[in-house]
Amino acid sequence: MKSTACAVILATLGLAGCAANESPVASAPESYVNEPRSDERISTHMGSHAGKEALHARIAHFARLYDIPESLIHRSVRRESNYNPGARNGPYWGLMQIRHDTAKGMGYSGPAHGLLDADTNLTYAVPYLANAYKLSGGNESRAIQLYAGGYYYEAKRRGMLSLLHKEALQPE
Repeated sequence: MKSTACAVILATLGLAGCAANESPVASAPESYVNEPRSDERISTHMGSHAGKEALHARIAHFARLYDIPESLIHRSVRRESNYNPGARNGPYWGLMQIRHDTAKGMGYSGPAHGLLDADTNLTYAVPYLANAYKLSGGNESRAIQLYAGGYYYEAKRRGMLSLLHKEALQPE
């Protein structure tokens, strides 16, 4: 037993000399070290305070246009991208992380990267969210679930497909 314990201690001491002497940050690739924190990235993408106010004004506009609560759009934007219009996650694009094919289904005809424009993203994602809200019976939490998971089969099962927005309304 003593010989096993001594062997473990000697092996541990021998391996201790193999450890890096520099900090993990010093050995990290330059792109990681200089990458902004998430709160800095948001302000960079959002721009100035005026940019944030403009985004909030656009959200208010789309809430009125589709007769849904502003809080629902804010909840979705916060959940999906944390207000980062440049967010990309696999096939999901922009503020509300809408898929290109979903946006095309709502009338969008541009390239996928065009959905990184905040106003374009809101133009095509908010009517999709409004449909989810309608299907949810006004329940914001359920609307977020339907938005994130897709609502087509739910709408079809309930015979509500004809009641939903099939394309984005043209913004003012």
